[in-house]
Amino acid sequence: MVDEQLAHLVDIDPAEVWRRIDAEPGDLSDLLDVADRVAAADGAVNAREKAVISELRERCRRN
Repeated sequence: MVDEQLAHLVDIDPAEVWRRIDAEPGDLSDLLDVADRVAAADGAVNAREKAVISELRERCRRN
């Protein structure tokens, strides 16, 4: 969600998130459904959210 105050509370390293996803075995397609829901929670999915979901989709296909 777009909230400047909350945006500064969580420090996420995208490389670490991708590393963990890449290391996770099995079917990760359920993550795509969750990602779509979270991205749409605050309205229309924007270009940045679409790019992240696209990257997630590609990484989930590798497993």
